[in-house]
Amino acid sequence: MLHWIADKQKAFKNLFESLKIGGEIGIYYVDHLPPFVFNAYKELNPENLECILQKLQLESMTVVEQYCSSAGFEIISSHETLKKEVAFESTDSLLKWLWSGSHGVFDPSLVTEERLSRYLAPHNSGDGKPCLDFRGIKHKYTVCRLIAVKPNKAQ
Repeated sequence: MLHWIADKQKAFKNLFESLKIGGEIGIYYVDHLPPFVFNAYKELNPENLECILQKLQLESMTVVEQYCSSAGFEIISSHETLKKEVAFESTDSLLKWLWSGSHGVFDPSLVTEERLSRYLAPHNSGDGKPCLDFRGIKHKYTVCRLIAVKPNKAQ
């Protein structure tokens, strides 16, 4: 989860030094917060929004690739993929996901029914019930994946 690491250059250097020649790394990270996640933090936990945003260390895919290459890695693959697990069984599972995705800074105990209703209103399923399936939202939730190898120095 590279987006929680402040000094990415140091992290890549440490990874490179720790691997044997031919060793591979797989990195999974986000380079931006999708609007539905940002809005959840903003609407449901405004008291903790700034702290959550300060903990996130978002960098573009291009910058992350530069960190990786400058550490000595050969990038095998670097791409964005659509994250499909953005449908929740219940509001409780949504709140647990937000909590776990914030290193525990998101506080579910601060979420009131009013806040939850306001946040879910734009995602109404049409029958008056809140829709907890965010897969069809306008702004897709993408994650970045990078695979790199420590090359043979003779190459």
